[in-house]
Amino acid sequence: MVQQVDYRLTGGQVLNVFNQEFEEKDVWIKDKKIIFVGDNQDLEAKTTIDCHDRWLVPGFIDAHLHIESSLLTPSEFGRLSLENGVTRIFADPHEIASVAGISGIQYMLDSAKKTPLHIHYMLPSSVPATPFEHAGAILDADALRPFYQHPEIAGLAEVMDFPAVANAQDDMLQKIADAKEAHRHVDGHGAGLGLAQLAIYRAYGIDTDHEATSKKEALDRVNAGMAVFLREGTVERDELSLLPAVTKANEGHFAFATDDKSAADIQKEGSINFNIALAIENGLTPELAYTLASYNGATAHHLQNVGALAPGFEADLVILTDPKQVTIDQVMVGGQFFQNEQEDVLRLPGQQINLTFSKADLALPLDASKPAHVIEIEPHHITTKHQVEMVPVDADRQFAPNETFAKVAVIERYHDLGHGLGIIKGLSLKDGAIASTIAHDSHNLIVAGVNDDDMVLAVETLKKIGGGQVVVKNGQVTTLPLPIGGLMSDLPYEGLIQKQQTLNEAFAKISPLTFDPFLTLSFMALPVIPSLKITDQGLFDFAQFAFIQIQD
Repeated sequence: MVQQVDYRLTGGQVLNVFNQEFEEKDVWIKDKKIIFVGDNQDLEAKTTIDCHDRWLVPGFIDAHLHIESSLLTPSEFGRLSLENGVTRIFADPHEIASVAGISGIQYMLDSAKKTPLHIHYMLPSSVPATPFEHAGAILDADALRPFYQHPEIAGLAEVMDFPAVANAQDDMLQKIADAKEAHRHVDGHGAGLGLAQLAIYRAYGIDTDHEATSKKEALDRVNAGMAVFLREGTVERDELSLLPAVTKANEGHFAFATDDKSAADIQKEGSINFNIALAIENGLTPELAYTLASYNGATAHHLQNVGALAPGFEADLVILTDPKQVTIDQVMVGGQFFQNEQEDVLRLPGQQINLTFSKADLALPLDASKPAHVIEIEPHHITTKHQVEMVPVDADRQFAPNETFAKVAVIERYHDLGHGLGIIKGLSLKDGAIASTIAHDSHNLIVAGVNDDDMVLAVETLKKIGGGQVVVKNGQVTTLPLPIGGLMSDLPYEGLIQKQQTLNEAFAKISPLTFDPFLTLSFMALPVIPSLKITDQGLFDFAQFAFIQIQD
């Protein structure tokens, strides 16, 4: 008896991820599944698609990211991702959870229903990330546990509070135990961790990491039994440093991730498709690169029947005209070809910015005879250098910003609890100020500048518009409003990218930087990443895991 199916894709070169070869075969699809690969006289398709001179690969998987870093809602992020062949993502809604707590997580779940992109959420493990900053919410194990009833929840997201694990802190261990009880897994966040520390993570069943930045660090994680995500985002450009770690013997331990990537960069260069092209350009075979981008991402997250073009697997695939250039012809997700249709954006009510800030708060008296502790930006990295340098001081014994050294402040924006103030090097500001309500991980308001009046105006502007990003030059203001929690735009991605371009043009008038200043600035407030950072509570030294004064 002949069985009718939805699609027959015929004549294409089909990637077999199990033997890493392209084979000319037919792919038969019914509902959301692949039911057969090859010749089959017992099947009849409603629609036959000629794929001669085409290559078929599994849909791309982003193994770890934060949707909010794109400044898009999940539905708009889905539209942009699918255009780039990404059919499945594993997202940590840590950012909106830090702002809005459980209502933020529920918002992300609801918005995900408006896109065909498969969105798996990993519950944020550390809200707040550490005791060294104030967030908009506190999420303990009891608050997170009910979310495991949602099938979209794939596990516990990047455990970044290593001391809580090492010291067997009750609530952190309960979060890990709850994930396992729900038959989910736990992601790691091993920035700066050595072998002994990784062993502690593994003892608690943490089995992935995306923070390796060198071949040695990647191999340390593989040898500990972890899956390693080769990260290539807007700021975190780590893939080229990590690719030498991938060998035929260990390739099953590697997958791709973007972590944090702006919508503009995704539109310009791609998402995981960019990771693939970069890997192929630097020596990986196309067969291996596409396997890392699909099947390996699925297995790292313990998914069954995902990431391969084989019977019983999900019908997520990409049709290519050029596999080496990752040139995309069509994308299928859930057994249907993607149609780029825009959905209405959901709102997140009740988010307000609550802070008090004035020019007096920027006063920074220094001893001109002593060096100061300075945060130095490392371009294309979220880490910083901890410098101790002589900095300019004026006749009133106040720090005097210039093109080398700027002021930076993080202002608590939820409960008006004050601010931390420091010195930053590497923004190359000739004038003015920039500010944002995106400041990882608690997303307080961060502002940097060389003009106090412009810094204050930047803060006041963000408070007035309910969050976003702003450039100020001599009182002239350019804004990118982010009304959803101060993190995400309510615009379609095309409109957001246009606004970003206008903002970047304004920034170019006050600095010659070529890398993303706002995403870079956002990580200056992340104390769980080396080396010197700033939170609303002050200047934080990762090496000491403690606050320090600007001058000793």
